[in-house]
Amino acid sequence: MNSNHRRVPPLGVVRDVVHNYIPFTVSAGSLRSDVSEKTIIDSEWVQRLRKIFQVQSGWLVYPCAVHTRFSHALGAMHLAGRMAGRLYDDFKSAFPGAPVPEKNHVVEVFRLAGLLHDVGHGPLCHVMDDVYTHKYYRKTHEDISARIIERRLGEMISKLRWSPVGPFETPIDPKTVIRFIKQPRKMTGAPVWEQVFAKIMLGVASADAMDFLLRDRAFSGAREIGEIDCTRIVSELRVTRQGLTLTKAGLPAFRSFLQARFAAFRHIYYHEKKVLFDMAFGELLEKVLRIRRFGDPTKHLKRFLNLTDFFLHVDVPQWQYGQNRVRRSIGKLWNDMLAERVVPYVKVYEVERVYKSSSDVSSTIEKGILEKDLELRFPRESGVRPVVSRVDIRPAYTFLEYTSEEDFRQYDNLKSLALLDEPGGEFCGPFGNAALDDVPMRYEVVRVYAPAGARLRRPEAVAPTQMGLPLDGGYPDESAVRESITSM
Repeated sequence: MNSNHRRVPPLGVVRDVVHNYIPFTVSAGSLRSDVSEKTIIDSEWVQRLRKIFQVQSGWLVYPCAVHTRFSHALGAMHLAGRMAGRLYDDFKSAFPGAPVPEKNHVVEVFRLAGLLHDVGHGPLCHVMDDVYTHKYYRKTHEDISARIIERRLGEMISKLRWSPVGPFETPIDPKTVIRFIKQPRKMTGAPVWEQVFAKIMLGVASADAMDFLLRDRAFSGAREIGEIDCTRIVSELRVTRQGLTLTKAGLPAFRSFLQARFAAFRHIYYHEKKVLFDMAFGELLEKVLRIRRFGDPTKHLKRFLNLTDFFLHVDVPQWQYGQNRVRRSIGKLWNDMLAERVVPYVKVYEVERVYKSSSDVSSTIEKGILEKDLELRFPRESGVRPVVSRVDIRPAYTFLEYTSEEDFRQYDNLKSLALLDEPGGEFCGPFGNAALDDVPMRYEVVRVYAPAGARLRRPEAVAPTQMGLPLDGGYPDESAVRESITSM
């Protein structure tokens, strides 16, 4: 090993509302030419996240929620690295014959996955996925993140040789980082260490989810969300022959985490006015990108670099002073929403559903079909906009047990855990699943918005058989883009 790499890595720290202090490696002295975490953090691709709001239009509802994807990226980096370091020795004991890279290498892989998992977000984050990227190119921010990592950050990543906990020899393959960012359909066939550690970023209690819940609760001030004891959850995680495992002592904190997730979607992410602003800005964003002939973001990274919330909130309102009639209209609407919070729609119908059984979830109508059905229930000229907001809070069977390592390798899924009675004790998955019975499996809000000033029948006048939308006779849910358990 190069003597430079034997030295203790220089560290910088950044103050953080959630984690107090977040350390990162810094090149200094004789190591000045080396790449450090600071090199990547200071890259234009990560720095652009300072200009992307974390909660889309949420800051227009919760005035203090002006935090950005940049602070969340640092928090996810910190938490993912802690989790990887915490679980590494357990993995070596549980799977003594399974190949796994050196500890500091694994820690750094997950720090990078946390730092870069949102690097492909555009303005309005998931809204851009829905109205443009996925709609026209069948891609999401995860695909853009993968392209940025491969084309713009890969060389720097491959030159890293130390994490905050120490040096490592094996270069990091950028594709390994991507595998823990872009969620696969299944992990079958992956090295066992990847199958187990993937849950740090993609699982039901991921570093991503824990950080955004803590962070969004803090900045929104939404106390309805309750306490989230992620420190206890991380300390009670283990790796056993059953894979990623939670001890029974951590079950109360895990239950509270899931309830907090439910409350966060109910009170922040699916807040009526926040959804309304997202929808209205999203309509305009689609028009802006098409007028500019923006194209596929994965093929136009230079254009994408400056496409941020900050840029659009300054640039688009200026269109109202131009000569083009269509652009003037877009610019005025954008400015009215931004400056005066004037939204061109009002809510005319809403129903909330909390699904607590597998049968209810399995009969859920696919979102696109449901939205189209709602639209058809109003006069064609009414211009209504149905919006179905839906998220999975937990799987039907969060805790699973396997009879052999082969069963674990074949049937384990990213959203499951094992539950251990006590160190060296028995597994108690059925007990754990029963303890989660009162935690919703899926949460959904169905709303219909109409143009402001439109004269429509009052929702109460619509026949109950039409607007009741019964759960039976539904369609299988095929919409995984916005409903995965860690989505946000």
